Formats: sequence, structure tokens, C-alpha cells
Amino acid sequence: MNSGHADPAPQTRLARNLGFNAAMAVGVGTMIGAGIFVLPGIVANKAGPAVLLSFIICGFVAVLIALCMAELSTGMPFAGGGYLFVVRSFGPLVGSVMGWSLWLSLIFASAFYMIGFGHYLSDVLGVSPVLIALGMTALLGLLNFIGARETGGTQTFIVAILLFVLLTFVIVAVFKVDPQKLKPFIPPEIGFSGVLITLPILFITFLGFAEIAAISEEIRNPKRNLPLALVGSVIMVMIVYCAVVFCILGLRKYSDPTMANETVLMDLARELMSKWGYLLILLGGILATVSSANASVMAASRVSFAMGRDQIMPDWFNQIHNRFRTPYRSIAVTGGLTMLLVATLGRHLELLAEVAGFLSLVLYSLITLSCIIMRHASLSWYKPTFKTPAYPVVPIFGLLGCIFVIMNTSRISLIIGYMIIAASVVWYLLFLRKGTQLVGASNILVQQKIIKPLIARAEEYAALRKEEFPNILVPLANPETEKSLLMVGTALAKSRRARLHLIHVINVPIQTPLDASRMEYEKLRQEKETLLDTATRHAHEQGVRARASAIVAHNVPSAILSIADSEDPDVILMGWRGEVRISRTQSTNVTGVFKIAKGNVLVLRDRGLKEVRRIIVPISGGPHAKLGLKIAHELATEWGAQITALKVQIGRGLTAAPESESESVRLFQQIAEDFVKDELEEAGFNAKVCVVIDTDISQAIVRASSAHDLIVMGASDEWFLRRLLFGSIPDKVANQAPVSVLMVRSKA
Repeated sequence: MNSGHADPAPQTRLARNLGFNAAMAVGVGTMIGAGIFVLPGIVANKAGPAVLLSFIICGFVAVLIALCMAELSTGMPFAGGGYLFVVRSFGPLVGSVMGWSLWLSLIFASAFYMIGFGHYLSDVLGVSPVLIALGMTALLGLLNFIGARETGGTQTFIVAILLFVLLTFVIVAVFKVDPQKLKPFIPPEIGFSGVLITLPILFITFLGFAEIAAISEEIRNPKRNLPLALVGSVIMVMIVYCAVVFCILGLRKYSDPTMANETVLMDLARELMSKWGYLLILLGGILATVSSANASVMAASRVSFAMGRDQIMPDWFNQIHNRFRTPYRSIAVTGGLTMLLVATLGRHLELLAEVAGFLSLVLYSLITLSCIIMRHASLSWYKPTFKTPAYPVVPIFGLLGCIFVIMNTSRISLIIGYMIIAASVVWYLLFLRKGTQLVGASNILVQQKIIKPLIARAEEYAALRKEEFPNILVPLANPETEKSLLMVGTALAKSRRARLHLIHVINVPIQTPLDASRMEYEKLRQEKETLLDTATRHAHEQGVRARASAIVAHNVPSAILSIADSEDPDVILMGWRGEVRISRTQSTNVTGVFKIAKGNVLVLRDRGLKEVRRIIVPISGGPHAKLGLKIAHELATEWGAQITALKVQIGRGLTAAPESESESVRLFQQIAEDFVKDELEEAGFNAKVCVVIDTDISQAIVRASSAHDLIVMGASDEWFLRRLLFGSIPDKVANQAPVSVLMVRSKA
């Protein structure tokens, strides 16, 4: 392609070398390992025969999750498994946390399986289980380093032997089961709590199907093989578990002191089939634990590889060996961490199982939500060939099942699990927040299906409401300024086709309850016409829509501003009758609103505003003056008044200047006139232009206003100290002008 741009960097992918049998073997081989050969005796001692319910509950939850995962796997058949589903659904933060959780859960599981292997082999060799586990972990790392094809073939062979061993044991043992040993099904001294506390321990035995999804990028014909391997492996393991555990419980009483043993299955085989049975189960136990650890190491290394590919782990992990085409660095780190756990927690088998199960359950609960999110996100690239049946019942019940098992996890396992999740969050915030470009489907779904439609509707509704009913907020407090305020307010309302919101804030001391004051005001309003009633009637007489509100408050400015924030009026119009000066106005209600309000604020300094025929507008530039011009134009249009745009320049006029400077003064005056005309042109109307050169701006405005009825001027932009020492120009004009002054402050 000759597009003129460099081709994008080629993406690293894994070869599809694993068929259905190999994929099924990965799942069954992992699940059929420790669950049968290591845990049954331990959990049977904790729950009695009711432990069968524990296996069934865990298996049922696993089937629900597997159905969701089958859909996600066919929609995203790439390496990474559950991590991939979560990161594509929820984005980089949750994906990073769950990627680390999945990776470490598989490492904890691998350590658990290796310790189980050590117990079986130590029964023969008499060597420490931890030392045996460490050696075997190193060998498995080397096996995974060689290549996926060799690993898959080895896994298939091991699973075939395991099934033969277990079927042989079941066939021999089922005829010697003593039904009396299965009674009572729920021992009264244990109760149903035994079932609950064994759920988190046993869930590790159903983690194999997730590892199929983790290697989905290497499975041939994923459209067919992925869902069959995922669901089929869970169902097969459920059947095998129930058969084997039933035989164990029927051969040895749950309360027998020898039941709580990692090698109880081997002991029972020796009782049933003498030495040959012992050797058969010994071989099965060794192969089972090895196959489980082998599948976990393989899947864990591919999770870290996928995280490296998405830049959630360092790119160092995302390296394929030139010869063997395997993620050799991920395999090395995974194997090393497994050996570390074996060395430190080798004597705490149940803890390893619970932590692995907890981290996996958190991930699985998000996977069930991912199934729902991806269905509704309608992404062009997500086209699963398998759809979860009974949707959305299956994902919802899968989520509830995960939560139910998590609730019964021991405290120490929860602490370790939450620490891992917290560390993952810190990792993301410190190193990945600004680097990753991933966007989850949930973000897209929320943006496209929820936020954007809501924003669009809200904006449309607000625009219609604003266009239909623009609002002018008019706080009323003084009957003496009411008439003039209404005169300005009704004119603006007519010009903008707006309505007036007349409010009267009843200010009460902080010691007085607001409810008591409100009741007193309502009683007064029933007895006589209030300020609000009079103002509303006058507005209606002028043909302006108006509504009135009385507000009881401890702070007047806060009450006015709260209404302004909720209603976002076009302008707030307030009246002021007293003297305007810094020392007095800093603590007044008008100043409180004028300085803090986010919107446009008008303050009328009233001197008996009556008929207005001439309006003068001082021009100084800036947003306040521009709004002043607009307000003056609206008022003039309604009142039929004439506008004079006044520009006062600091300097000496023609009469005071020497003849040699007359030309400079005229040029100075022409520049000022041009400035005013530009401002008027921008405002969109014409007006009479008046330019005055004077040494005192405020006095010049006051003198020019004597021939007018109203001054409209923008608020001061002078810096605070100058206003404090000398007073602002609008303040001086408001105090000294013989006519009313409308001060304007723009929200800009």
C-alpha cells in the first residue's frame, strides 16, 4: 500500500497447534488432579458425606461460568483467557487488577499442585515434599519452554492414564461401598457449615476450564473446539468427582482420624487391590498433580504474555523465543514465583488452594458481567459463534454463585487476596494509568448507550426549556426599589421572551428555626398582600409571565445563589438604594451575590427610575462592558429610548491643550471614536457616539449623564487594592450620578 505512512508494527501472535483433545486435556488434566488425589480426605473430614454437595455446588457454578466463557472465547479467541475478557470489557484498570489476580491465582494453584505431588512421591522416597515439589517445578518450566505442541501432547497422554486409573478405582470400589458410612449425610456435630467452609477450598479443583480459555489463541478451529472443551471438561470432571468421592466416603468413615490425609486415595487403593492398587493410584496421583501444575504453568505464562502485549505488564514479558516460539520469559518468571510459594507456604496446602480459588472467583464474577456487557456493547469486532444459553439467567446466576462461594472464604485467604488486588491497583495507578491505550467495552457501552443519550436528551430538554422559558431572577427586598426593578425586569423579559422569577428571602437569625419562620410568613401572607404579591400582580399587568417564591434562610446571598445554581437564569437583577462604597458594600447581600454568582448579574442603583428616553453607556472594553451594551440595547428597544455610547479618555481636552498639541489630541479622540464604533458594530446596533477626554473618568461620566435618564455600565476590573483605596469607577458613578445606574457584571 502506497499510503504515504509507515506500516504498523507487526503484532506478535501464537501459533495454533492445539486440537480439541489437547484443549480438553488441559482442562480435565488441571481439574482432575488435586481435587481427587489430594483434597477429598481433607474436606470429607471437615464436612462429612455432605461434602458431595460442596463438589456439586462448585461444579454447578463452574458450568455457569464455563457457558459464559465459551461465548467470550469464541468472540475473543486470543491468548489471555479471563484476563483478556475482563480488560476488553472493563478497561485497563480492572483488566490490570484481574490480570495480575488471574496470573497469581494460577501460580498459587501451581504451588498447591506441586506440594500435592511432593506428598505422593515422598511416601515412596521418604524425601521432603517441598524439595520434591521444587525440583518438579523446575522440570515443568523446562517442558513448557520447549513448546506448546510437546506440552499439549504430554497433557493428553497424562489425562488418558488418569481416567484409566480413576475408572479402575471406581469400578473396584463401588461394589464395596458401605451405605452406613454415608450416614448421617449432614453430621449434626458439623452441620451445613461444613459444606460452606469447604466450598472455597474445593473451587480450585474446577479451575481447568479457565486455562482452556487462556490458551485459546493456540487452539485450532476455536468456533467448535473452545465451547466443547470448556463445558465438556467441567461436566466430565463433575461426574468423575462425584463417583470417586462417593466411593471414598463409602469405604472410610468421615470421622476416621486417617481420613484427613493428602494420600487417603492411595491408602484405600492398597486396601482394595493390595500392592498393585497402591502403585496404580501412586502413579495416578503423581501424574495428576504434575498435569495440574503443568497446565497451570502453561496458562499462567500465557496470561503474563497477554498482559505484556497490552502493556499492562512490562514489554519484557511479551517476547517469543526465536526457536521454540514460546513466551519463554513469562514461563521463567511464572516458574520462579511458583517455586517461591512452594518454599514459603509449602506446609499450608489449604491456604494455597483458598487464595487461588478466591482470586479466580473474583475474576469469574467479572467474566459473567463481561458476557452481559459484550452482548450489549454491539462492537463490530465481537462476533461470538457460540451464544450463552438461557441468557441472561446463566450469567446472573453465575455471578451470584461466585459471590456465594467468596462469602465463605477464610479471613486469612481474603486478606492475602485483597492485598494482591490492592497492589495491582497501585501498580496501575503508578505505572500504567497514562501509558495504556485500552478502552473497555463497558466504557463504550456506558458512553454510547447511557451517558451520551442522557446528555443529548438533557441538552435538548434544557435548550427547549431555555428557548421557551428563559428565566430572569429578581430578588426583592425593599418596596422602594420594587417598581424600578420591575420596570427593568419586565423590559428585559419582553425583549428575551422570558419569565420573571420573583423571590423574597426572609432573613432570620441563626438561632431561629427555619420552619417556625416559614409558618409565620405564611400566616402573614394570608392576612395581607406581601411584597411578592404586589410584584407578581404588576408583572402580570405588564403582560409578563412571573412566578413568586418566598424563601426563609439564615443567609440571604446563599439562598439567592442556591436558586441561581439550580435554575441557571439568564440574569440576576437586584436593587440597591443606599450609598455604594467599599467599606459598606463588602458585607451586603448585593455584594455577596454580585461577587460570587456564576451568571450575569445586574444591580440597579435606583434614583426614581420613571420614563426612560435616553440611556448612556460608558464604553471601556471587556466582557462586562459588552454585556452592558447588550442590556442597554434590549432596554432601549422596549422603551423606545436612544443610546449614547460614551468613551472617556484620560488626558487634557482640546480646550486645555496647547495649540502645538491640538493635532495629537484630535488623533487621540479619533482613535477613541473608532474604538467605540467597533464595539457597537460587534454588538450589532448603532448608537450616538460621544468621546470625552478628561482627567477624571467617573466625573466625566457623571457630567455626561445629566442629560440622560439611565446609566448602564460594566462592573470594574480594577485590582482590589486600588478599589479599596480609591473606590471603583462604577461605585463613584453610582454615588454621584443624578440618575439611576444599572451596573452589569458578566459571567464571562
